[in-house]
Amino acid sequence: MEVMTMTEVLLTCTRCEDEIAVDMDRAILRMDHEPRAAAELLFCCPTCRRPGLRHVVGELLTLLLLVGVQPLRLSEPTLPAADRSTGLSPLTRDDLLAWHEQLSYVHNVSPWEP
Repeated sequence: MEVMTMTEVLLTCTRCEDEIAVDMDRAILRMDHEPRAAAELLFCCPTCRRPGLRHVVGELLTLLLLVGVQPLRLSEPTLPAADRSTGLSPLTRDDLLAWHEQLSYVHNVSPWEP
């Protein structure tokens, strides 16, 4: 049997400035993938029904993690690793120079129209 815990955070709405209780089961605690002592709490205000965002740091963040709030961890977008199976070598400075020379005859580019 799974035990459900309900955690609420008392704060002031950033939109309507009412004091509200945010149910953590209906909010998102967003953290960076790299460990930091800061996060963002994304929620919908029960009073004005508008989205809100609060920065969470220090003791509150520690308490939320200790009571079992599962954060959404995001990392910076990165380019995929080069696919070595294609046999293509990385683009070099000489490749860019050759491409530039091939385009030397192009004086302007007009947009494509259907």
